[in-house]
Amino acid sequence: MWRKTTLLALLLISLYSAWYFKKNIPLGVTRSKRLAGALFLLRKKMRAVEDHEKLKKTRRWWVRPVFADHDTNGAWATLIPMMRDTDPDLFYDFMRITPQAFDKLLALIQPLIQKFSWRKPIALGERLAITLRYLAPGDSQTSLSYLFRVSSQAISKIVAEVTSAIWNVLKRRVFRDLTEDLWLRSAAEFQVMWNIPHCLGAIDGKQAFPHCGSRYYGYKKRHCLTFMAVSNAKHQFLIVESGASGKRSDANIFYRSAFFSKLTHRKLNIPPPCPVSGLNNDLPFFFIGDNAYPLFENFAVPFKGNNLKDEEMVYNYRLSRARRIVENAFGVMCSMFRIFFRPIEGSPALVRSVIMCCLALHNFHLQDEESIPPSRRRYNPEKYADYVREDGKLIEGRWRNERPASERSLFRDLVSMVSKQADPRAAVKGVELREMLLRYFILKSVPWQWKKAHLIV
Repeated sequence: MWRKTTLLALLLISLYSAWYFKKNIPLGVTRSKRLAGALFLLRKKMRAVEDHEKLKKTRRWWVRPVFADHDTNGAWATLIPMMRDTDPDLFYDFMRITPQAFDKLLALIQPLIQKFSWRKPIALGERLAITLRYLAPGDSQTSLSYLFRVSSQAISKIVAEVTSAIWNVLKRRVFRDLTEDLWLRSAAEFQVMWNIPHCLGAIDGKQAFPHCGSRYYGYKKRHCLTFMAVSNAKHQFLIVESGASGKRSDANIFYRSAFFSKLTHRKLNIPPPCPVSGLNNDLPFFFIGDNAYPLFENFAVPFKGNNLKDEEMVYNYRLSRARRIVENAFGVMCSMFRIFFRPIEGSPALVRSVIMCCLALHNFHLQDEESIPPSRRRYNPEKYADYVREDGKLIEGRWRNERPASERSLFRDLVSMVSKQADPRAAVKGVELREMLLRYFILKSVPWQWKKAHLIV
């Protein structure tokens, strides 16, 4: 029926066109010839439409039968409500998030993932659950499709939208402004917990593995995308950057980063140098990194080489003891979000969105647990909490190194000393900074440093 209607409409249009452009037609052409020409063009257009319809793939169904009962038999309607009501611990293992934190996160991102459609959209909570399940165990989109009874095409769009929404909502909540107060608190934590003064944070890079082109083919003989982060003494990320090609080294990524630009242009609000017990000169505040990073102002790295002096080996141990915090932070994040343990299927833009989302969720979990006693924390590094060995002996966790009263007292002392400095732009070269730290580590030694540096048995 529709073909006849279309044919009639095209015929009327052709006749109207022939009449309208009558003046442009040669005088010798009769009305019958004009009509024959219009019919010829009409037949040509109809054949083109029929050929296109033949090439067009016919749909077997609008929705696959296995997905048709999504609202009643999918995981969001069956498995997840049961775990939430009867077994919150299993819900946490499934989602890597508690039910209360799930609701809190959903309320935050809801305005960004709200859908309006003439068809019934997938529930907002289910969209978040699909994304968290994709990040937590690293399930493929195909397996999630079978679990939630949602097509893999829809899941790919959901993951991209929700990860982007999580990052956009949480980045201003879990990453604090880089103020002088923030740096002084971080320095106090490092000194109390890891026996290193004036340390602002530890920096390192981490790789994710996308399915990308040769641009992201790195020296590890696989495709990778590198992201960089600065961590404080309690495994929280202070600065994060993502998106560098795996072909570039850590030093190259660092030199081209916004962090390096702000550091060299003095836009990080780093406090000026102030006195430290045991040193004659004021010690500047600094970041620590491994040998891949340069030695310059406000940056401390280990000594290179094998034939090192005893003092230099002690310096390397004390510096590495504090620097491993950022590696532990990456390890905690990757153990919770195992998407990093396998190649991530998607474009580089999706991989960046996944990385930044996981970094934000890592901080979100740590900050959400601040009101919980450390011994009961669930999102924490290995052996962070107290645990009992097989022989029944209680092993104290590393949470006992946290001494909030000492941190607050040291923070107040640092604030008072920094406020007395007349020159906030006083600069100390990297070599001078390293020599000052070396003297401090020898004068303010910890009992185990000589053994850990393999200098005594």
